[in-house]
Formats: sequence, structure tokens, C-alpha cells
Amino acid sequence: MDALTILNDNYEMQNNSFLYYLRERNIFNKDAFKQLNSCIYDLAQQNVSISSAALKIHIIHARTLEAFLYHFDANDTFNIQNLPENYNKILAQLDKSVAFYFQTRI
Repeated sequence: MDALTILNDNYEMQNNSFLYYLRERNIFNKDAFKQLNSCIYDLAQQNVSISSAALKIHIIHARTLEAFLYHFDANDTFNIQNLPENYNKILAQLDKSVAFYFQTRI
């Protein structure tokens, strides 16, 4: 699957995308996360116009962070299943890919 399709599927929270599993099913899907993270990194290496992908990458990143905030909020019922113990490293990977994308565009 190409990077733009993966990006669009996550942006639209389509079935089997990382954000679909995380936000709709409350499941941390490692394979879908790896696919999303790789897709953002791949887009950074392509000559894709910043306007076509930047907003989607930002929203996906924000929705992911929001889900983690809800998970750790004692007053919220949102609970991520299968959350790896090293979630901080996973978030750092995503942050690194997002930052790399934007650094290659500036």
C-alpha cells in the first residue's frame, strides 16, 4: 500500500488503519502503527507537496496524542487495549517521523 493511501486511511479512520483501531476499537495495533510511522517517514523523503499531506499528518498526530491523554485520564472511560509498556518510545518514534517530515519541508 502506498504512503498517501495509508495517510488518507488514517486521516479518515478507515477500517484497519492505526487510528481506526486506536480511536474506534480502543486497541493499539502495533502493525498498523508501524505502517503509519513508516508512511510519514516515506512521505518526508518524497517530493509530495506540503499542502497535500501536512494537515493530515498534523491531525493524525494530534488524534493519537489525544487518545493517549484520554487513556491516562482517570475521569475518562476511554481505555487503549494492547498498549505496549514502552508506549513512550512508540510516541517518540511517531514524533520523530512527524518532525522529520516537517524538517524536510522547511
